[in-house]
Amino acid sequence: MKFQRSPLQLTLLYLIVASLWILCSDTLLLRLGFDRVALAHYQTMKGFIFVLFSGFALFYALNQHHAEQLRARVALKRSEERLILALDSAQEGLWDWDMKSDRVYYSRRYCEILGYTPEEFGDDREAWVSRLHPEDRELAAERLRTLIEERSPYYESIFRLRHHNGDYRWLYARGQLLLDEAGEPSRFIGTSSDITQRRADEDSLRQAAAVFDSTLEGVLVTDREQRIVHVNPAFTRITGYTAEEVLGRQPSMFKSGRHDDTFYRALWHALNERGTWSGEIWNRRKDGEVFPIWQCLRAVRDENGHLSHYVAVFSDVSAIKRSQHELDYLAHHDPLTTLPNRLLFGERIEQALQRVRGEQRRGALLLVDLDHFKIVNESLGHNTGDRLLRLIGERLNDAFGPGVTLARLGGDEFGLLSSDCAQAEQASQLALQLLDCLREPFMVDDQPLFIGASIGISLFPDDGDSVEQLLRNADSALFRAKSSGRQTFSFYSQDMTTVARQRVRLESELRQALEQDQLRVHYQPIHALESGAMLGAEALVRWQHPERGLVPPGEFIPVAEDSGLIGAIDAWVLEQACAQMRRWQADGLALEFVAVNVSSRLFSRGELDLRVERVLRDSGLSPQQLELEVTESAVMDDPERASELLDQLHRLGVRLAIDDFGTGYSSLARLKSLPVHKLKLDQSFVRGLPQDREDAAIARAVVTLGHSLGLRVLAEGIETAEQAAFLREIGCSLGQGYWFGRPQPAEHLRSTPPQG
Repeated sequence: MKFQRSPLQLTLLYLIVASLWILCSDTLLLRLGFDRVALAHYQTMKGFIFVLFSGFALFYALNQHHAEQLRARVALKRSEERLILALDSAQEGLWDWDMKSDRVYYSRRYCEILGYTPEEFGDDREAWVSRLHPEDRELAAERLRTLIEERSPYYESIFRLRHHNGDYRWLYARGQLLLDEAGEPSRFIGTSSDITQRRADEDSLRQAAAVFDSTLEGVLVTDREQRIVHVNPAFTRITGYTAEEVLGRQPSMFKSGRHDDTFYRALWHALNERGTWSGEIWNRRKDGEVFPIWQCLRAVRDENGHLSHYVAVFSDVSAIKRSQHELDYLAHHDPLTTLPNRLLFGERIEQALQRVRGEQRRGALLLVDLDHFKIVNESLGHNTGDRLLRLIGERLNDAFGPGVTLARLGGDEFGLLSSDCAQAEQASQLALQLLDCLREPFMVDDQPLFIGASIGISLFPDDGDSVEQLLRNADSALFRAKSSGRQTFSFYSQDMTTVARQRVRLESELRQALEQDQLRVHYQPIHALESGAMLGAEALVRWQHPERGLVPPGEFIPVAEDSGLIGAIDAWVLEQACAQMRRWQADGLALEFVAVNVSSRLFSRGELDLRVERVLRDSGLSPQQLELEVTESAVMDDPERASELLDQLHRLGVRLAIDDFGTGYSSLARLKSLPVHKLKLDQSFVRGLPQDREDAAIARAVVTLGHSLGLRVLAEGIETAEQAAFLREIGCSLGQGYWFGRPQPAEHLRSTPPQG
């Protein structure tokens, strides 16, 4: 039985019982027959009985009260334990501010969140305020002031408190303001939780969302059943589909039909086994266009390792593919005539040689050189000469069937390849047919132009079993045809000893020229197209023959390359150019750099970087003032080795340039990784500017490519103000050519304006 009377009720009950006892006990004794003498005798006993009864009642009441208090304390303790466990489980810390005494109770968990013990943290409001982040103090004070003034019952806030280790932790606080009977704030109690990681996650999510929305790559997210659940704006821009049109549908709606089941099985196998797949795939836009993308797929799993989503990130590579195709075409075809160029022609010769080896067939190689074509350029201009070359290419291409390869090898030289010439007579017929095609005049600007040709023929496999040998022998035969009066053809034969002796004699004299200091270095100025200022000079070798005078470089450079002397010549030019640059500096001629050509033979040597380092050290020239020009073909002959060597030269600090760009075969993937500073636009693409549309397109493409790779572009062979103006307009920064100045001795080089 629980004793649930209040103290007042118990007291009143006791007074009533005591009064009734006093008033009624004597009457009861008298009625029982006791007289007054006996009644006096029993008064003491009656008192003891009352004391005993009231003591027992008091004991019972106190015992009940004590039991109630004990049960209340046990219940309170259990309630507190449950509260503490609940708060700990929720990672919540408790605070209780007694606003009357200005003391604050901070729970152990609250202090542990900030790395303190309760004793270290303190028990007043200042312990909290002093640890607030300076940027949060004003806001926290304002919110507390508003809470007290408006008597808001509930409180919620986020702020930063300093941790014991000096870092700041984000805390999320929720509390309640308690009022006393007078309506004044008496207690402020609540809980706080550490949301630092949550804030970091939210920041990461916001950043990821910003990247998701602003990235140029399309992003598509599906659920585990491959239903599209989210796309970003770039997806709409690339595919043409809006989010509303694709949500809930499957990515198979974009299939182009170009890939078979085997392709998709391999894709899903990689995705299921490794969780990721990347590669090129063709999809279909909303307008029906099929286009290539580079796509990365990833399977996303939840915290239990179960598949939840698929994410696809893709980029449209159609423009890159078009550019690669165009550059590949430019690398293998002559831009003027659209015929195969020397590189592709060499590949066709190699293929023909392989076929004749396996099938015991014979073929013929014809080198065609137009007679006196230089006169056309000099008298009528290069534009007329270019139009004539295009007409020649068109006529010859129409004259020969599909079994014959016609190529423009450069300048006014063409090549003809037939892999089905069993007899020399058939090769003769090809040569006669070619000469007949050229007999009719070519109409250029309503003006008839006549042109002849000399032809050299080498038969394979009799006259050679390699591309180089066949071309060399055909060139020897071409020399004989020109020596025989032109407009004829000649076969290569073993009795061409005269030409061979001439080349041997020229090689011997060239060796003597190296030993007897007959070589000279001339310098052609390089100007900034925007300002016209001379920024540098290119070092070019010349041969001062004691009997013949100045030998044209076109006569001895090929001999030097064939004989291997070009490496020694290049090394000598490098030393001379660096020393001359130092002399110019001493004389006050301010140039940024001197450019030196590096032949493929010297470039292929392993010690080029050591040689350059030694020359720079001996001359005292700063590496930044030396520019090495490497031909595009030399780089692409062995891309791995070339990249390694260019890296070594780059570490020395010298400038690096790709010479004759556009005439060889460059891989964009290789080019973008090379540590070069400059591309040199070959003069064959400058010659027709600005009138020639093809040359203009190529020049723009090369300049744009150079800028996109962060490279400067220098145009060679500028001969007119119009060419310079056009190149300047399309963003070409540097130029050289006869309009700026011809190659000249070092003492004649001056910072002069371009020729008018």
